[in-house]
Amino acid sequence: MILKVGEANLLRKICRAVCSIVILAIKYIPFTLAMKLRNLCYRYVLKEMGNSNITDGVTIVHPGKVSIGDRVSIHPHTYLRGEITIGNYVAIAAKCSFVAESHNFADVTTPIKLQGIEDQPISIGNDVWIGAHSIILGNVTIGDGAIIGAGSVVTKNIAPYSVVMGSPARVVRNRKNNRDLQEKINQ
Repeated sequence: MILKVGEANLLRKICRAVCSIVILAIKYIPFTLAMKLRNLCYRYVLKEMGNSNITDGVTIVHPGKVSIGDRVSIHPHTYLRGEITIGNYVAIAAKCSFVAESHNFADVTTPIKLQGIEDQPISIGNDVWIGAHSIILGNVTIGDGAIIGAGSVVTKNIAPYSVVMGSPARVVRNRKNNRDLQEKINQ
């Protein structure tokens, strides 16, 4: 049976609606089955999703703008909003926020809420570890192999293999050369 374009779009919308309902109701199903069912449903509602795990309590505001690679784990109470691309082998701890949008505010004669939203994409490389309670703001790229310390606020691009922490996040070490920045300062 060959579906016409309009029928295929309708079928896709129905599948997304059903999967969205399943994702919300899934918390009442035993853990292993719930994880498999949730991840199956996310494959239909996200822009892209590899073989990854998203636990209960994760909020994805614009799922059609989120791409997730293989072997990614996203833990409870994490919030994703806007255009976000996550590579492979990424570990995202609990209670992280990814905000890839910002309010426009240039016109002081118009209320901020009426000026619209600006997309500010976030890109996360492969083999990245993001610690609990971290906040990643828009227009940021996190390079391969980076580690974001718990509670960090990332407002700028992070070079590959950097270890960062703090608010705002600062590089404290590079995993490739294995030397702390403090050692360089003391020399």
